Amino acid sequence: MDASGNQILGLLVRCRFDTGEVNMFTGYGTVTWEGVTYLGAGQALSIGDASVTSGDDIPGMSITLSGLDPEVVALAELEEFQRRRVTVFLALFDETGQIETADVLFDGVADTMESDDGPDTATTTLALEPRSMALGRKFPCYYLPEDQEKRFPGDQGFDLVQAIQNREDTWGRT
Repeated sequence: MDASGNQILGLLVRCRFDTGEVNMFTGYGTVTWEGVTYLGAGQALSIGDASVTSGDDIPGMSITLSGLDPEVVALAELEEFQRRRVTVFLALFDETGQIETADVLFDGVADTMESDDGPDTATTTLALEPRSMALGRKFPCYYLPEDQEKRFPGDQGFDLVQAIQNREDTWGRT
């Protein structure tokens, strides 16, 4: 990404929830990038630091929305948000406010949500973890027909596994 002249850097946030997508950017109005329309949140949207760590720590990121109506916060807390994909793009805007290019800054999943209901406005912070965190998790897989059906619908490859595990064969015996 090459920034020169009167270009401005901004952030695009794309959250994919079960009830639909929430797409925002750190500007005003609306912009479209790769067929997705982003609604401007202005200074109400802030992104936490994404730092590089050494060792086994994998850095996360946080997204904060401030100035929300407490009723909106209550609705957000009812949403199934954990393990839902969130992508943050670093975008380059031209002098007219249109996106020239954007690169992925962070691609992860929602982890936790914290809300602060202040007397005037409410703030909600969504903590994110990188998708690479799933590489360290164990996902049990058993050689059962039910597990095979979940992964590959219609596959009957393991239907006979339980039947043959206790079978006594006399191969090679006389």
